[in-house]
Amino acid sequence: MEGGYILLLLHTAFLLSLIPTSSLKQLHFGHCMVSVDMYEMRKGFGDIKEMTQSQDRHTSIRLLHGSHSLQNTKSEDRCCFFHYLLKFYLVNVFNQCTEGSNFHQRRVSRIANNFLSIKKELTLCDTVTTCSCGKEANQRYEQILNQFQRMDSHSAAVKALGELDILLDWIDKTD
Repeated sequence: MEGGYILLLLHTAFLLSLIPTSSLKQLHFGHCMVSVDMYEMRKGFGDIKEMTQSQDRHTSIRLLHGSHSLQNTKSEDRCCFFHYLLKFYLVNVFNQCTEGSNFHQRRVSRIANNFLSIKKELTLCDTVTTCSCGKEANQRYEQILNQFQRMDSHSAAVKALGELDILLDWIDKTD
């Protein structure tokens, strides 16, 4: 009898684990599905947003133009472009954000870890289904990278980190 209750409890726990929490967003790239913890990333960014954006000395420059580089991305290019952006932030941005308080560094690290998890999931999917990169996705990424490289590395990293809300909004709007 006791074994039946344990089995029922384990079965219930398993079924509950299948229900996505409200903060998890499922991104679909063809046959590939990637889970993104939007609450964790938004909270982490929200905690550092004001300080990060106040350090931005290049307010006339935009790396992530919502209307140009993100929102108008073709559905067939989203997987590739998203992969590019994850790599961009992991390689170029988060590594440069080592200054600031311990609190700030922990938040940046937490966001970076989320990006790394997403990138790993996307890479695993990419081995099964190809993430095609169209000419337009490559051009948009090159524009972001060129604009980033025109600035000194610290200012560029602060700029990109301060624009993270644009990327998070794009992720939220992605099917």
